[in-house]
Amino acid sequence: MTSPRHDEEAARRAREVAARAIRRLDILEWVILGATALLAVVGGWLVAVLVATAAGLPFGPVWTVAALLLIGVPVGIKIRRVRSEELERERRRRSEQSWAKRRS
Repeated sequence: MTSPRHDEEAARRAREVAARAIRRLDILEWVILGATALLAVVGGWLVAVLVATAAGLPFGPVWTVAALLLIGVPVGIKIRRVRSEELERERRRRSEQSWAKRRS
């Protein structure tokens, strides 16, 4: 049988490990976000160079629109997917609750 003191120490260590993992994941999230933004800006620049020279459009606005689309479209798709998954989970939870009420 383990002592309460040992259990408290194990719980403290688990909290420390969890907090360290959360900090590392937060840092990784910011690195990925920064890399994504950088890629969107560079990709927007490349699209703007190609479109501006081919179509004779002004470079700055084309670059801005292209960069925003390169980051905005994937983010919009992801947000829509996450929301639909949340709605589906909520729908299932309500269905299970109503089924449980009918059973009892």
